[in-house]
Amino acid sequence: MSESVGVDNLIELDYVKIDGGQGTSKANSAKRDLCIQHVSKSFQSKNGSVYVLEDINLEINQGEFVCLVGPSGCGKTTLMNIVAGLEKADSGDVWANGRRIQGAGPDRVVIFQEAALFPWLNVIKNVEFGLKLKGISGRERRNIALEYLKMVHLTKFQNSHIHELSGGMKQRVAIARALAMNPEMLLMDEPFSALDAQTRWILHYELQNIWMKTKKTILFVTHNIREAVCLADRIFILSTSPGRIKKEFAIDLPRPRDDNDVNVAEYSTRIMQELKAEIDKVVRCEMDADSCVECDIKCTSVEPAKTDIGGGI
Repeated sequence: MSESVGVDNLIELDYVKIDGGQGTSKANSAKRDLCIQHVSKSFQSKNGSVYVLEDINLEINQGEFVCLVGPSGCGKTTLMNIVAGLEKADSGDVWANGRRIQGAGPDRVVIFQEAALFPWLNVIKNVEFGLKLKGISGRERRNIALEYLKMVHLTKFQNSHIHELSGGMKQRVAIARALAMNPEMLLMDEPFSALDAQTRWILHYELQNIWMKTKKTILFVTHNIREAVCLADRIFILSTSPGRIKKEFAIDLPRPRDDNDVNVAEYSTRIMQELKAEIDKVVRCEMDADSCVECDIKCTSVEPAKTDIGGGI
């Protein structure tokens, strides 16, 4: 491997201000597939408003693979739901291919943590489901479904039912179903988080190959830094709630990438150093007042009382 492909090529992109708000990266002039401008979001709780996202600005180019990484509760999934049109932002705008997002649409397909397949349908009918809703004829949708099942290496299981599949196979069916709809953008919310390490490794490799073949724009949410480095062109680090874009990293490694490659590990270590401060904030916020981060046990400055059990002992 070339010496130029090491962690020294990890680019921490500068940010420029937009109308005095949070910055956005100095990206190139490629066609924008997604543009998020000054998006903020809050939820109501019994204690008042809880701000989840604050002044998010983000642009994704057509055919780009972008990962969102951050501590739990920083608003990664909320931001993806806003892009999907499943939730509305309190303020700001989201544009997809020059059109303001008003709600869900067939140009954006979500792949969730759970495969969300229909257990009463077999594999190929699950993949055909969206095509049937679009009014595509039986023969045409069967051909389309077979094309994408072949892409995820599941043609042998086209007539199997969902309960007969492993977790990794279910997610591959979900990916095939999403691709069959030919969306402009795939939104993937921790789709591999519940899978074992070996299955994740296989799906990382397969997803990279699918992306290289289709050049779909992908927005991918994950807690796993090495997964993000393995998959992404760019990684955005979100800060602790309220989520803000803290830093952007461009990953300059050839594909397909291997989770266990030394350069992937080096990139991951560098990004973890940036994320660690945010994780520490979450830990301190969630721990009891008389606990400490260093030992993660109850701490007290009071010495234990000496007990006299009699007899001069």
